[in-house]
Amino acid sequence: MLRASVFDFAAEVDRQIAQLTREEIHRRRGRAKRLIEEHYPLSRFAPHCKYPETELEVEAFEDDGPLDGVIRFSGNRQSEFHVEVTYVHSYEEALRRELLWTTGSTPAVGRIFRDKVTRKIVASQGLETAEQEANRLATAIIELFNKKRVKKYKRGTMLLIAIDDPTFFSHRCWNPLIAALKKTWRSIWHVW
Repeated sequence: MLRASVFDFAAEVDRQIAQLTREEIHRRRGRAKRLIEEHYPLSRFAPHCKYPETELEVEAFEDDGPLDGVIRFSGNRQSEFHVEVTYVHSYEEALRRELLWTTGSTPAVGRIFRDKVTRKIVASQGLETAEQEANRLATAIIELFNKKRVKKYKRGTMLLIAIDDPTFFSHRCWNPLIAALKKTWRSIWHVW
């Protein structure tokens, strides 16, 4: 369990990630997976909840329980909310990270799989437009959201969906993603 004031929490998460080996970071083994996929997104989100005259404490859990963290407010406003963090990634992305670690390079898009006989990763370079990439990512976000919304969480639990896509650098990428999410979101709300 990691528990500290909002900025100390972020600094401690950074410190612990800095102590990971490059292999742990690429392969997401051991504690690296939880640090990168749960604690880090929580440490970056929590400061956005801070406002004047309010103290903020963040707690991250180390177990596989129903919640990943709690953000507690004290001062003029005393409250807390629970956070479930989920991370957008796929089996293919895990293969890309492994291939990057073992060979030093990997195609960012294109077909990738593990050969069933040789157990080696086979990858081919592909091409994807910003719109295709945004639609793929929006679909993955919505799938995670739908998977999580059927679970029974404590009332008021916030779902934080984290992404780690190094190709999303500018409004050129973010605008199509936001548009794709809005388009898909409308269809979800009509189902509810």
